[in-house]
Amino acid sequence: MAKGKLSIRDNSSELSRVEVWIPAFTVDSIGQTLTDWGTYKTATSGIIRGVLAKEALILDETNLSALTPTSTEAQRGIKWSIQYTDTTQFFDPGVNAIPNKGYQQIFTNTLPTANLSLLASGQEDLNLATGAGLAYKTAFDTIVRSPYGGRVSLLRVYYAD
Repeated sequence: MAKGKLSIRDNSSELSRVEVWIPAFTVDSIGQTLTDWGTYKTATSGIIRGVLAKEALILDETNLSALTPTSTEAQRGIKWSIQYTDTTQFFDPGVNAIPNKGYQQIFTNTLPTANLSLLASGQEDLNLATGAGLAYKTAFDTIVRSPYGGRVSLLRVYYAD
């Protein structure tokens, strides 16, 4: 298993990092994994106000930007809380001899510089069924893995101060 990391710059040029587990790179999977990672980055940009400043993958660490966001609301303290669950019951489907200890566990993460303008009035949850929320959920479910290595399903992205 590998890890993907994004550093996000807020309006005061401070950085916060979000880390997610991703599939291990293999000769056969590297192209698809990089495509999925790119989709995840794009979807992440769609739900934050900050600037993606740097990424790190198992094979590479690349500065993405030295820019400072123009929005004064791009603050690393304004975070999305992210809840997801491991959906892989067994690591050997069909045989079912290798159970996943992380199956159905709930995991949390945070994503700095949340774009709160995406919230409906009076709501704290990002709508994951449409627009930027759906793009983020689709990308998240595709590339992210639980700390145990299982595939995941994004349950909730919300703002709670």
